[in-house]
Amino acid sequence: MNVVIIGAGNVGFTSAEALSKVHDVLIVEKDAAKAENAKALLSVSVLHEDGSNPKVIEAAIKRINADIILSAIPDDGHNLFICFMAKRIKPGIRTVACLRDPDFMTKASKDGQDGVDLLISPETTTAEKIEKLAILENAITYDHISSMNIDLVTFKIEDGHSLVGKVVLNIDTPPECSIVAIYRGDNVILDNETAEIHAGDRIRVLGSPESMTAFNKLIGVDKEAKEFVILGASTVGIEVAKKLAQSNKRRIVKIIEDDPDVSRDAARELDDVAVVNGDFIDPTVLRSENVQRADVIITASSTDERNLLACMAGLRFGTRKIISKYSNQEYEEIFKYTGVESIVGYHRVIGNEVTKNLIFDESAILAIDRDSEFFFSVTIDKRSGLLNNRLGDINMPGGIRVAAIVRDGAVRYPRLNTVFESGDKVLLFTHMVNPVELSRLFGHNTPLEL
Repeated sequence: MNVVIIGAGNVGFTSAEALSKVHDVLIVEKDAAKAENAKALLSVSVLHEDGSNPKVIEAAIKRINADIILSAIPDDGHNLFICFMAKRIKPGIRTVACLRDPDFMTKASKDGQDGVDLLISPETTTAEKIEKLAILENAITYDHISSMNIDLVTFKIEDGHSLVGKVVLNIDTPPECSIVAIYRGDNVILDNETAEIHAGDRIRVLGSPESMTAFNKLIGVDKEAKEFVILGASTVGIEVAKKLAQSNKRRIVKIIEDDPDVSRDAARELDDVAVVNGDFIDPTVLRSENVQRADVIITASSTDERNLLACMAGLRFGTRKIISKYSNQEYEEIFKYTGVESIVGYHRVIGNEVTKNLIFDESAILAIDRDSEFFFSVTIDKRSGLLNNRLGDINMPGGIRVAAIVRDGAVRYPRLNTVFESGDKVLLFTHMVNPVELSRLFGHNTPLEL
């Protein structure tokens, strides 16, 4: 398919990076430096023009006979306008607006809403991920596939947890989930039925949202998270505060923000949330607000450097769980180096949202936080080596784990005696898999990202 992307900022660039692997992409960007950067680093065409100009929109659509237009400039109103104009120019085009302000989000109908077929809000998605990480005490990574209503969560196993010493086959796991991988140091164990759980392991689990809550409790929760401190009243920080405070559970939620005007706006917007005006990277301010008592510290400012400093302050307090957002991909390794495990990268959120919604040909659903890992689906047909065979009888190539099967609209979690049927959508988790072996096994439809 042919895709026009308006804007080559963080959202537009990351979207183009994901989509250009399987589609032809034309970027429209009025800033000369950003346009040159996209041209140099991506396999895309670039048009150095103002993408909010109707004449430019028309020219871009006609230039590549676009099937999709994705608008990702900083102004939400302009993004909606661009989608409206694109529909007027070419009624059959699929329009996607990337919105930063959740107030601009409306639930689109199946046929689109007011000229927009799909709304993507990286800020809202980031806030949802952070909120889930905050309330699942043992979780360190979280992803959600809304089309199937399933979660992919990594849990951390520590000394004293109930699963330590147990073999996976003997774990009484919730019914609607499966363990897809165990991380032990630098090793990744996919064929894990006979593996014994060790302290320090990270366990990746796929299942329904309810099963993730149950699995979290199965691991063991010494103290339920009830007190949350959010550092930075950014859009993400405010959305996380709303989600935590709106729960029917009794929680203490506090935001610390250094800008007085932003603090006042946040206080007016948030009910049942304490808003404090103060510099959250100043240890004196943090001590005066008893941040050391928090069960979870969330750093959510718009500046990666301040988030990093706030994380280091939280580590000094010995806070059990710290969650941070970051915007620039280059900061990912720096955050990991500090020892903070629950980090939510803006570029990964964007890439996964675009991939889940705009790559149509049975390709990667999720690029996981490790670059060598993917979670994706393939459909079983007569060319597949799995057809009419039991899972336990198949000589599965290394690096592949069958995580679930979608059959008749329902998600099923396979056992060794599960037989694959024609039309099954098989959800696979892969780690450093050989694409040739993968294609040989399934016959077709393996993700080009591999």
